Amino acid sequence: MYFTKVELHNFGIYKGTHEMCLTDKIGNRNITLVGGLNGRGKTTFHDAILIALYGKQALKYIQEKARSYDKLLLDHINKHATDDETYVAVSLCLDDGTQLRVKRVWTARGRKIEQATIVEKNGVVDKYLGESWSYYIEEILPFGIARFFFFNNEKITQLADDTSFEQIKSSIKSAIGVSTIEKAIEHTDEVIRRKKNALSAFESSQENVGYQEVERQITDIDARLDEADRQANELERKCEALAAALEAREKDFWSSGGDLSRNREAIKLEMQKLSSEVERVQEEILQLTAEASTPLFMCRSLVKQSYDDACSSQQSEAKSYSHRIIMELHQQILERLADCGLSAPDLKNVKDIIDDILDGHTSENTDRRPVQNISAASMMLYQHLIAEVFQSLAQQIETHISRVDAQESELMSLDAHLGAADEKTLAMQLFETIKAIEADKALADAEYQRQLDSIESLKRQRETLVSRRIQLLKTIAEKEHANDDNARIIRYAAMSMEVLQEFKVRLQRKKAARLSGTATDCFRALVEKDSLVSEIRIDPSTLDVTILDLDGNELLKSQLSAGEQQMFAISIVWALALTSGYKAPVIIDTPMARLDSSHRANFVTRYLPAASSQVMVLSTDEEVYGRYLDLIRDNVVDSYTLLYREEEQCTSIVHGYFGEV
Repeated sequence: MYFTKVELHNFGIYKGTHEMCLTDKIGNRNITLVGGLNGRGKTTFHDAILIALYGKQALKYIQEKARSYDKLLLDHINKHATDDETYVAVSLCLDDGTQLRVKRVWTARGRKIEQATIVEKNGVVDKYLGESWSYYIEEILPFGIARFFFFNNEKITQLADDTSFEQIKSSIKSAIGVSTIEKAIEHTDEVIRRKKNALSAFESSQENVGYQEVERQITDIDARLDEADRQANELERKCEALAAALEAREKDFWSSGGDLSRNREAIKLEMQKLSSEVERVQEEILQLTAEASTPLFMCRSLVKQSYDDACSSQQSEAKSYSHRIIMELHQQILERLADCGLSAPDLKNVKDIIDDILDGHTSENTDRRPVQNISAASMMLYQHLIAEVFQSLAQQIETHISRVDAQESELMSLDAHLGAADEKTLAMQLFETIKAIEADKALADAEYQRQLDSIESLKRQRETLVSRRIQLLKTIAEKEHANDDNARIIRYAAMSMEVLQEFKVRLQRKKAARLSGTATDCFRALVEKDSLVSEIRIDPSTLDVTILDLDGNELLKSQLSAGEQQMFAISIVWALALTSGYKAPVIIDTPMARLDSSHRANFVTRYLPAASSQVMVLSTDEEVYGRYLDLIRDNVVDSYTLLYREEEQCTSIVHGYFGEV
């Protein structure tokens, strides 16, 4: 269905008669913008539609606190009206083309209200439809479903701030029809209670006494469940507060050098290990100094000089032995040359050549005293000592020195870190605070889990008692002879309750999976962070809502920003509307107050064009404006402005959106 006209006469801030003509989707255009500053009648316009359609039921949505419907109507009569009559009317077109106009009109008579409901069908007043309109509208769009199509910022904010998800669970029940089943069960149970009173013959029977005891136990468990739920909610809030405090302290801890402070004991252990290693290396160095070759290594330059002198002495002795032989050969050569008969110049030249060649071999002092040569074995020992032993000792000493230097450097570094850790008194205090909060949180989590287990136990006990009560009722009904009608009603009512309970379980199981998928898709479409949430899971048994991140871990609603919480609530409402199976207009009253720019863009481009074939947005000049207006301009089918006239102290409905045509 869709709306074709909304009429207001002397309603609230609207003096006189005001009309707004509406149309269904035309091509891509499905949005009707209704602009108005704060206090100009946007919420009043929204309330008028609810009152026209649902009458007294609208009181539950408009005023949650207890207040009479007559008082609500009195408060909405314009104080400057020129006539006594006040009315609101909504014209709508059903899917089969039927045209309906429902009008609620009232007049104040002192503190009393005279009111009437007039319904026109295809332009003709239908008296029967006017008398039974409250039943008829429940077939078109039940009031429990209407809140998923008609909502305002206040309701969305309440839904977003609902940490226990109780409002969401209630809405889910309405959307999937579970609320209707539960009402049927309650009504059936009430029928059983009334008919049971008629079975007076069994007032003192064992079955009846057992039934009374079961009733008492159920009442007691209901009271205990209420108290347990209250305590569980308090514990849940406490756990969330501790989790937030723990996160804040951990951030302070790490920013204050927490890693260094946390590893203080590890640094001390490492320093002890390094000190032991240094001592072991020092012992190896002492053992090295005790070896026989170490003193010689300390004066290795003298040992090398001694070895070089011995080698030089051996070479000199060798030259001494060869000198005598060379001189004898030189003398023989000269004698032979003298016998050759060479001329004096030639002989002189030859002698000069021989002298030049033998020069250096014949100039040694032949009178040197013989030296005491070192034995060949001693020379081999010299060579082994210099070439191998000294080299090995040098390498070992260099290795030990490098290890000691490195270990001492690391010890100094660790000592500096340890000193820094000792100076981080704030970090250590924060670390102790974190440990205390972790302990408190562990206790709170354990207590919360115990409370949840206790609630589940009580629920199981109640289910057992309810089953017991049904069996007792069956027994009572079967044994009743004086009141067969009442017994038969009770028996079939008990059987009906069993069927309804089973139908409720199966319906929840079937609808929950679809609703989870739809809610997840809606949330991903609305939020800016595509990877924030992997799934919005709805438990098929309890209808508990759980937000999961990409790793499959639970994401607390408190971890979402205010805008993301608002988008989460809108996605739930959107999903409930989609899965309800009803086609109806969507009316949104100032929904973007808590949304940032990115979420607003997603809201106007992804939600509004897809919400319904007819979408009415009641917006201030600070919500849908500028680029947000440009983003949906191609989807706007019509626009109005609620213009306040100061001289008349009333609001009028004019065409155009804040001066735009």
